Amino acid sequence: MLDAVPQAATVAQVPHAQKGMVLIMVLLMITMLAMLGSAAALRTAMDLREGGAERIARASYRVSEAGTVSVLSLASQMQAGFSDFVNGKTNKTLSLVDVGDTVLNMAAKDGSFGLELAAVGGATFDTAIGDSDAAAAVPGYDAGRFCFRTYNMITTAKLGAVSPSSLQQILATGQARLQSSMTVGPVPCGQ
Repeated sequence: MLDAVPQAATVAQVPHAQKGMVLIMVLLMITMLAMLGSAAALRTAMDLREGGAERIARASYRVSEAGTVSVLSLASQMQAGFSDFVNGKTNKTLSLVDVGDTVLNMAAKDGSFGLELAAVGGATFDTAIGDSDAAAAVPGYDAGRFCFRTYNMITTAKLGAVSPSSLQQILATGQARLQSSMTVGPVPCGQ
């Protein structure tokens, strides 16, 4: 004869106190999983914001660097006329308009600033140029006839909206400042 196989307890056979305990355990597990999911989502959002801020900071630095290099290029092209050009500017400050807007080509799709800065709403820079110091005699040049001029510069890059009004515009706004000095010459002394 066949032995009787024990049957599993049905829900109706589980004592009432144990039913409540299972329900509490399930609710606690669901709550813990929801908290872990919320923490992971919050961390991901913070990482995305941090990555965006870092990207804008790097772009700001590159724009200030491009501004400095473009002013250096302009000074090397103008040589003796650079001092007069700077003195004719308000507060002795050069901007993107003075060096040519091709420095920050926003329309290019070939690795220029265009793709990187299009999302922030524009980029520009201002380069404040200090008074020049004329160098004394330089070996190899006729003393008193040729001089070198040294300028101190501070280039400030500005990314994004001029006066941001939304949180998204504020997060996409960046600024970087780069201080440098350049020597222009030889130029005739007294110019």
